[in-house]
Amino acid sequence: MRLFLYAISFLCIAAGCCTILYTNETRNFLKRLFNQIDRKFLSVFEAIMGILLLVTSTASHHPWFIRLIGLSAVIEGVVIFVIPKNLYDELINWYVNSLSDQTYRFFGALSLIIGTAMLSWVL
Repeated sequence: MRLFLYAISFLCIAAGCCTILYTNETRNFLKRLFNQIDRKFLSVFEAIMGILLLVTSTASHHPWFIRLIGLSAVIEGVVIFVIPKNLYDELINWYVNSLSDQTYRFFGALSLIIGTAMLSWVL
């Protein structure tokens, strides 16, 4: 269980660092990624990752935080699965094209903080 939390922690830290340092490249990567992945697959993947976080939360010193992240991932997966395709496309278009560089860097900083917190609580 700890191995999964370590992997998610390092993934969050790496994603946060890349988003802060390489904002335009990260935006272009996400644009290509969201255009290639089917939204149904993405929603199922998010729900599974959320369930895995809920299950492995007991390996952390603060399981409530891991459960909160897992629950939000499950809810996000369900929302992506049930919303109409045009609303999903507008949401992805807003996220990829309309957000400023500062907002991307803010999301990167949040990801870096959450990944570091998760890593320190698993140790």
